[in-house]
Amino acid sequence: MDHSTATPPKDAPMRWAETRACIRQDFARFVPLMGDNVTLPRKVFWFLLPSFQGVFLYRLYRHAYLRGWRTLANLMYLFNHYVTRVDIPPATSIGPGCMIGHCPVVLCGCIGSNFTLMGDGGTGGGFDSQDIGGGPGLPVVGDNVVMAIKSIVLGPIRVGDGARLGPGAAVMRDIPAGAVVAAPLSRITRTTDGDVAHAPSGGSDQ
Repeated sequence: MDHSTATPPKDAPMRWAETRACIRQDFARFVPLMGDNVTLPRKVFWFLLPSFQGVFLYRLYRHAYLRGWRTLANLMYLFNHYVTRVDIPPATSIGPGCMIGHCPVVLCGCIGSNFTLMGDGGTGGGFDSQDIGGGPGLPVVGDNVVMAIKSIVLGPIRVGDGARLGPGAAVMRDIPAGAVVAAPLSRITRTTDGDVAHAPSGGSDQ
């Protein structure tokens, strides 16, 4: 489904089997990173990483939230935030196959399946309180979206399926499906000997 063109429905309560399936698909995203020798100790190591634990705990309290156990969900959310530095409120909707590379991160709104965030960035609200399906002032992110380190998506905007955000990209307007968004490269303004450098500001060939 292309989330850039449709407002997703509100999530219904999930069965425990559905929550377990989401957790399995989340962890499956890490398996290729383990290399050819996928041993039990290696699986345990990756499972215990804060970046995965943050998503794992989110799945548990998201399940509680959708079942109406709001107090339990909020307490688990606070525990998750303090321990892993992964800030995903219970009201945030994330499809299966979510992978976070490094903490800290903040994820708010409605996010599709197979979402990747490298770390130190995320999605959140802007100044507009419009609700397009992710909550007041929050974005709707499609499937198979990749956000590089320090990239952010802010406000009631839509990011289409398969979009890729480069390092440090700040997105505050709708992004079509399959688009690549790149932040301007930094430029050298002065060399080590104090001379002013004349190198032009860079772009990106992404």
